[in-house]
Amino acid sequence: MKFNSKILLIALLGLWNCGCDENSRGVLSGEKVSGVVPVDTVNFVGHWLNEGKRELFVRNLARVYEFENQNVKVNLKFPEEIYYDPQDRASNEKYTAKVIQQGLTDWDVLRINGEYGEVTNILDDTDWPRKYLVDFSGIEQFREGTQPSLLTEDEMEKWNGVIPGPYLEGQYWALWFNKKVAEKVGIEVKQFGMTFDDFAGYLEAINQYNKSNPDDHIIPLYESYVWETTMLLALNLFASYLGNADAFLEWKMSEEKLQAWHKTLKQIERISQYNPIDPSWRETDWASSHEMMLNGECLFYVNGSWMYNIWEGIDSEKIYDIVPSELPSAGKNVIYPHDYSITWGVPQNVPNRDEAVKFLLSMNTPDVAEMWTRYTKCPTGIKGNLSSASLGGDQFEEFAKYVQDNFSENKFRYYWSSAWILDNDHYNTPVYFREVLNGEMTANEAMMAIRASIR
Repeated sequence: MKFNSKILLIALLGLWNCGCDENSRGVLSGEKVSGVVPVDTVNFVGHWLNEGKRELFVRNLARVYEFENQNVKVNLKFPEEIYYDPQDRASNEKYTAKVIQQGLTDWDVLRINGEYGEVTNILDDTDWPRKYLVDFSGIEQFREGTQPSLLTEDEMEKWNGVIPGPYLEGQYWALWFNKKVAEKVGIEVKQFGMTFDDFAGYLEAINQYNKSNPDDHIIPLYESYVWETTMLLALNLFASYLGNADAFLEWKMSEEKLQAWHKTLKQIERISQYNPIDPSWRETDWASSHEMMLNGECLFYVNGSWMYNIWEGIDSEKIYDIVPSELPSAGKNVIYPHDYSITWGVPQNVPNRDEAVKFLLSMNTPDVAEMWTRYTKCPTGIKGNLSSASLGGDQFEEFAKYVQDNFSENKFRYYWSSAWILDNDHYNTPVYFREVLNGEMTANEAMMAIRASIR
């Protein structure tokens, strides 16, 4: 099917999905089209349930594939319907590891969600993708539809030498802020080029506002015990103090790194006086509280570009009060947390492996890349006219373009580990970010404890 025709088909199916009841949808699923009865089933673990247009995007992928392959039924179920526990953010990698350990699964397409390192830690096996998942790197159709920068040996090393699926999802991290809250507090937050001095000034202003308006308390920086993200502020600041992307990416301990972390903790100690985190954050459930940004109950929130889709699904008007801003630095960011993820993979031993591979290849096309960026405001690793999400029509697209223009070669996939500051042998050694932020330790006390623990 031609490029524009497929986009039109996806759009029509999306509209049809909104206007028809469940009993009539079988016609588009391929169950009754031209009297064809499906003979093959692809069991597909989806992603992004209840996340606005991302959920619609996944459902439309399945419908279009059925429409174009009328002898195939795509059995789409979401992790929430199978195994996912919102209180356990590691439940997906635990399920993947369980499937790998058992050596069999009912699902032809697994959600692996870019979690190579996490699953590796559970299995204690660095080579599990090569042993158990289909490697797409040698498939010419896949290579033709993938951005060349993602076909390098360095990228393949992220999965220990293989590529287990399409790089559909691109993401960047941001310091999100509510511009209406900023106006109420009387500050103008920079979207780009924010220094940590700027950030500290914003926190000081909102702290003063809260003292003067006790009946209208605004949380300066949102945090939840379910998904702790404020630690990225310290890690990004640490990288900017190092001033060298290669040194940051090399998990090797050095005096230079220890001194950069000391400077970082000094800044965290500085902002602790402004009560940046709500005292009840340890009781704050993410699933029931992430609307606070939309409702103007907090000013800042550190998280990824996927939050656009979550908030847009809640309120398609209020989402435009939210702005993604560049994470603050000591002067200039030399590396930035953003990456492309492999969302799905195919186990080697599933009975419908070949059809599952064809299904994933069907999304590695320019028309799907364009639909992804239009729906999600996020970039993608799939080749396409709009794969950089650079439409430039609003604050989300402008931010995505800024990150890609300035940090396309200097990026890292963020997750919290002490190894960023120390080395891989000290993966879980405390580095005391939280204690300093909460005012429980000074930066000097924290560094004394760190140096004592690594002697």
